[in-house]
Order: sequence, then C-alpha cells, then structure tokens
Amino acid sequence: MLEINISTILLQMANFFILAFILYRFLLTPLQNVLQKREQKVSHSMDAAETTRAEAEELRRQYEEKNNNIDAEIAARKNEARIVIEQSRQQMLREVQTQVEQVQSQTEEALARLQAKALQDHKEELGRLAGAFTKGILSDVLTPELHTAFQKTFLAKIRAMDLSRFTEGTRPGEVTFIKVILASQPTGIFQDQVSVMIQENLGDEIRLSFEVDRDLIAGGILRFENQLIDGSLRGQIQNYQKRYQELA
Repeated sequence: MLEINISTILLQMANFFILAFILYRFLLTPLQNVLQKREQKVSHSMDAAETTRAEAEELRRQYEEKNNNIDAEIAARKNEARIVIEQSRQQMLREVQTQVEQVQSQTEEALARLQAKALQDHKEELGRLAGAFTKGILSDVLTPELHTAFQKTFLAKIRAMDLSRFTEGTRPGEVTFIKVILASQPTGIFQDQVSVMIQENLGDEIRLSFEVDRDLIAGGILRFENQLIDGSLRGQIQNYQKRYQELA
C-alpha cells in the first residue's frame, strides 16, 4: 500500500511555489517586458511601414498624376504647335498668293504698257511713213504756180484772223518782231501785201522779216515771239498725221 508523506508533499508544494515565484519574479516579468517592448517595437515598425507605404502610395499617385498631366500638357502643346504651324502655313500661303497676284498684276500691267507703247510706236511709224510719202509726192508735183496759190491761201488765212491777240501784253511803244517763213521765195508784191495787212491789224510798231524754209513744202508760217500761225503744207500734213495716229 502506497504511503503518502504529507510533510514531503507540503515541502514539494512549497518548493514549487517558491520556484514559481522566482520564475515569475525574475523570468516571466522581464520576459513579458521584453515581449511587450518587442511588440511595441514591431507595432511601431508596422505603423512606420504603413506610413511609409501610404507615403509611397501617395508619391506613386502624385507621380502618376504628374505623368498624366505631363502627357496631357504634351498633347496640348503638340496640338497648340499644330495649330500654330497650320496658322503659319496658311499665312505663308496667303502671302505667297498675294505676291503671286501682285507679280501677275504687275506683269499684266507691264504687258499692257508694252502693247500700248508698241501700238503707239506702230501708229507713229505709220504716220511718219504716210507723212513722208505724202511729202515726197507733193514735193515732186509742186510747181511755182502751186507755190503761189499756197502763199495766197496762207495770206487769206492770216488776213481773216485777229492778230492783235498774238501781241497781248505788249507795252505801248514796244516794237513787236514778226517773222514770215515761206516754203518758196516770195515775190515783192506778196511781201508788200503781207506787210500792209499786218500793219493794218497791228499798227506801225512792228518789225517784219521774211525767211525761206523748203521743209515747209508749201505755204508759210507767221511767227511771233512766242506764238505762231501755221499755214504751211507741212503743218497740214502733220495735222493729218496726228489725226491718223489718233484714229488708227
């Protein structure tokens, strides 16, 4: 039969409690403190890690947002650049078109001027040829009788005119010099007739002289100081030549 020693049991129980107290006092409490500190440290690390992760997430979000903004800005800048380039191209096209139109207009004006000048030169050349032809023919057929007839026609022309208007502005007593230019040598009778006619129109304060210019073909010219009365055949041909050039 198993014998139970109470004192032994009590002693063992006392030893157990002493051992448990020692373990609790010197081992469990410090261990709990260490574990608590370790737990706090781990919790702090986890909080720090979470904060870091949140910050990293925020930085990633900001980066992505910036990237998106950069992409949008790049797209906007590209679009703006395309608009500016298109506007510049359109402006250049308008300027080139304007320059082309100006050059075309200037070219057309220059061609029109050249055509007008060529036409005028052609008219003048035709008129000159017609005048030269007429002069040549008339010079060949003029006889002394025809010269006399042209001189009489010239005299009748100046007799029918008011010569005083050609001497307006002449002071009283001032001598007026008049030159009679004829295509052929006038007779003394013709010179006297011209002198009498002019004196009857203008008075005695005149100085009359006679000259011969074969280029007049026929008839004559009455020349004052700054004006003249053209009654020559050359003058008539020139008038016909001018009218021809205007009508051609």
